[in-house]
Amino acid sequence: MSYKGGLRVRSAQNGMNIQVGSGSAVIEGSSYLNDADIGIQVNVTSSIQDRVDSVVLRMDKNARATQLFYKPGDTTVARNDTTYELQLATISVKTNATKITDADITDMRSDFTVCGWSTPFDNINVDGIVDQYKEIFEQKDLEFQAWFQNLKNQLDDNQASNLQNQIDNLGNEKANDHEVVHKTGNESIAGNKTFTDDMTVKNISASGSLTSKIVSTKMESPAIKLTFVRTGNIVTLTTETKTGIAQTTSYNIPSGYRPFNDGSDPIYEQVLSGGKSAIIRSSVATWQPRVSAGLDAGLFGTISWPTKDSFPG
Repeated sequence: MSYKGGLRVRSAQNGMNIQVGSGSAVIEGSSYLNDADIGIQVNVTSSIQDRVDSVVLRMDKNARATQLFYKPGDTTVARNDTTYELQLATISVKTNATKITDADITDMRSDFTVCGWSTPFDNINVDGIVDQYKEIFEQKDLEFQAWFQNLKNQLDDNQASNLQNQIDNLGNEKANDHEVVHKTGNESIAGNKTFTDDMTVKNISASGSLTSKIVSTKMESPAIKLTFVRTGNIVTLTTETKTGIAQTTSYNIPSGYRPFNDGSDPIYEQVLSGGKSAIIRSSVATWQPRVSAGLDAGLFGTISWPTKDSFPG
């Protein structure tokens, strides 16, 4: 620690350059001595991300040599049968940086997990660490002063008054409790509401018309295919004959699609292709063709009627 500069790593105050000061070290009995500053050029910065480099003192047992090494993008400390490293410092290399300052360099010499001091007799000198933190504090203070001055420049008297008015009005602009929808509790919601995403409802009841729910069911036999589609309270039936059908055959209309019967027993006639037809009887909720048996397949038709049945499950 007390020999010359103690191998302190600092900025060279010259772009992307650093320097390792003079000093000495002992690694597992092997000695190292440096009596002059050694300059190191930091690799070019990245344009997309920051990185952290390091400077180590490495003893190579095979080469029987101890030397300084600059490790770009690497802060590991190698210690194995052939190599033993002391990490002197790490360097924070920010994106698109053009120079390295002392604030970018973290002194690791006092960390005994990666380095540690050799000082059996003398007091430890921490000037390097103090200088590093002084520069960090000074730099951050300059950044804050610049930010604060810029803020003051942007706020003239009118803007400052307007800002204060906006702060004062925040409480007035908050929605009243009775004007918002809450997560729990019974509420009445007025006005038109539009939902653009999926919505799941456990139970629903409606007064007036309901047109948002569409359900369908199919009845199919060897002779006929009936497809019922319900939208709101309107049922649409599409008929497709597949083989010859007889006038005596009738098909029950399933629950949920039956015609509304107000007591007058309205009858609906479905027009089929080929000049044929079928009738829908409200009182008995049946569909019955008006064609003779043995006709060729291929008769189609569509018809609609109102219903008051509950929606099918």
